Amino acid sequence: MDIKEGVSLVLSGGGARGFFHLGVLQALDELKIPVKEISGASIGAIVGAFYLAGNSPIEIFDFFKSGRYKKSFKLNLFGGSLFKVDVENKIFDEMLGDVKNLEDLPKPLYVSVTNIQQGSVSYLNKGDIKKLVLASGALYPLIGKVVVEGEYLIDGGVMDNFPISPLKGTKYPLIGSNLHPNIYQPKQSVFVRAFFLASLARGLEDKIKLCDYYLAPKELVGRSIFSLKNADKLFKLGYDEAKKALS
Repeated sequence: MDIKEGVSLVLSGGGARGFFHLGVLQALDELKIPVKEISGASIGAIVGAFYLAGNSPIEIFDFFKSGRYKKSFKLNLFGGSLFKVDVENKIFDEMLGDVKNLEDLPKPLYVSVTNIQQGSVSYLNKGDIKKLVLASGALYPLIGKVVVEGEYLIDGGVMDNFPISPLKGTKYPLIGSNLHPNIYQPKQSVFVRAFFLASLARGLEDKIKLCDYYLAPKELVGRSIFSLKNADKLFKLGYDEAKKALS
């Protein structure tokens, strides 16, 4: 498979570390390697939607770094979560434009969501794009559930943070960009490590084997998933890692 003909891309969840994904996309653009399809969880799904809707990595970077996206969240102290998603807010329309549904995108996007009623993960490529990508990033209990056609949906990363399944059998080289490297930290609490192993690292080794290129540098470890202060460093890290791997 010739990488210049295009690639399939898996973008994991990881909050503010998502600037790394944008650096990867910037490198792909500069190398003139087209992205043919994306599967994403949480911030990976949001970045994938914005990119396939026609925005450049730099435009998406500026949108997130400005903090304008915060307008889509409202306090929800008595509703079971700290914040709730205001799906009617127009702020995300800046990035999505006229795209209303996932199937309206020019290239396939699979969005990982966790259905809390069924206790299952789904990989959706049809339906209301804004509701579904916001649901994929609804990290409960920080952000409350998003109701889509009667289903209660939260962060896809809860059950599959590296959603490679929809891209199995792809005819294009597969690139995985994972914001949560499986690297043990001696100072990390046993509770946090146990959560990581049970959720984020579950089945990860088998998934890595399916990737032609796997980007998850150790420098991501310790970077906050909530703070924007490392945005520039994370973007450069993703750019450099992708250029090194693909050049």
